[in-house]
Amino acid sequence: MFYTIGMKNHVDAALPGYVSVAGAATRLHLASRSVRDLIYIGRLSSTRLGRRHFLRVLDVEAERRRRVGLPLPQRMSGIRRAPRPRRSERSTPQRVVADATRVPRAANPVRSEARRERAQQRAADLERWLHSSHASGPPSLPFVTVDLDVEAACDACRRPVHAGGRLVDAAAADGRSAARLCLTCARRTLLAWSDSRRREAAAARRLAQELGPTYTPLRESGSAA
Repeated sequence: MFYTIGMKNHVDAALPGYVSVAGAATRLHLASRSVRDLIYIGRLSSTRLGRRHFLRVLDVEAERRRRVGLPLPQRMSGIRRAPRPRRSERSTPQRVVADATRVPRAANPVRSEARRERAQQRAADLERWLHSSHASGPPSLPFVTVDLDVEAACDACRRPVHAGGRLVDAAAADGRSAARLCLTCARRTLLAWSDSRRREAAAARRLAQELGPTYTPLRESGSAA
């Protein structure tokens, strides 16, 4: 590093391999203000020494060749940097636990067998209780189709149905009284009744999920070992 002391205690520095803003402006045939603009926008990198900027000669030469349309100088091929290891390949300190310090838990076959038998017994008791109040036949509906021998009227829409037609007897359910309905009103009532049962089933399923996994899914009685 070379220093030259001028008038009024002004220090002028010269760095080997670097040029000042004025020197870069001379090489690029630009004004000093334009060179500073290139520095501020990041086009040219600089090294500051006090309030002054110094630019590498190689960077200034590359900018000059870029401006006049000449090919950029090739980098030195003899020197190659070793590739940095990836983040996943970097060795990170990990906690190592020796296998000798681990003591395997001794299994108790007698206790495991007894626990398995109790679980099977509880599952069988629950299956028996679930099927005790339900018949194995088809599900029963509170609706019965009736063939008319004489003319009758629908209790909902008062529409007459001639002899030989059909009506549906709806039993009292969900706070509604028993009624004899025509096919149109019966179809609407059946759909509303099935929708309400679907909502009840969804509510029951949500309540079962809120109770937590306290019981394994039910198995068919024939598949139980």
